[in-house]
Amino acid sequence: MDIMFQLIFLVIFFILPILVIVAVVKVVRRMDQRAEERLRLEKENATLQHQQMKEITNRITKIEKMLKEVD
Repeated sequence: MDIMFQLIFLVIFFILPILVIVAVVKVVRRMDQRAEERLRLEKENATLQHQQMKEITNRITKIEKMLKEVD
C-alpha cells in the first residue's frame, strides 16, 4: 500500500506538472509560429497592395494625360 501511495504521489506532484509545462510550451510555440506566418502574409499583402496602388496611379495619370490631349 505504501508503494502505491508513493507512486501516486510521484505522478501527481512531479510528473504531472512537468507534463503540463511541456504542453504549455508546445502551445506557446505553435501560437508563435502562427503569428509569424500571419505577419509574413500581411507583409506580402502590403507589398502587393503597394504595387497595385502604383499601377492604378500610373493608369490614372495616363488617362488624365489623354483627357487633357482631347480637350
